[in-house]
Amino acid sequence: MSNHDHLTTGYQQMMARIKETLTTPATLSLGEHIAHARERAVELGELTEEEAQHIGDYLRRDVEDAAHFLSETQQSLADWLQQDLELIEDRLLDLFSVMVDHTQQELQDLAERARCASEWLSGEISGIGVLICEQCGHRLEFTQPDYIPVCPNCGHTLFKRVASESESDSESLG
Repeated sequence: MSNHDHLTTGYQQMMARIKETLTTPATLSLGEHIAHARERAVELGELTEEEAQHIGDYLRRDVEDAAHFLSETQQSLADWLQQDLELIEDRLLDLFSVMVDHTQQELQDLAERARCASEWLSGEISGIGVLICEQCGHRLEFTQPDYIPVCPNCGHTLFKRVASESESDSESLG
């Protein structure tokens, strides 16, 4: 298994563990859920401490971004993803939906951090959705968690998440 596949699998496993802990009666913050999933991945030898930390950061960023979008726009998760839901595995959509639902409850405390954490860089892992190259506006569509490559159009390494089709259209024109 390549390192790329290894980290993508780690993202999915940590997401599944977070969903499991969301069903327990104790009320934990998203950070505590992620910390628990991170510790478990290291304990089981699935990821190194550094890998688990990075993936936890990616999960937090993706979930906070989705929750912020849903709260601000009152649109659906499908609108945020900009994906045909049939292309997304039901299990992944379910995991992400549960995490986002839980996170919306924490959104007041996380709003400022979500605004600051709006950059996605090549080499990181992203959840499902659409990223736009900051340099040329090229779209990268993710139907499952995956490694973010350099922009295949211009080689740039900085991206932002697209939250609506109109935003995507205006980015590609700019």
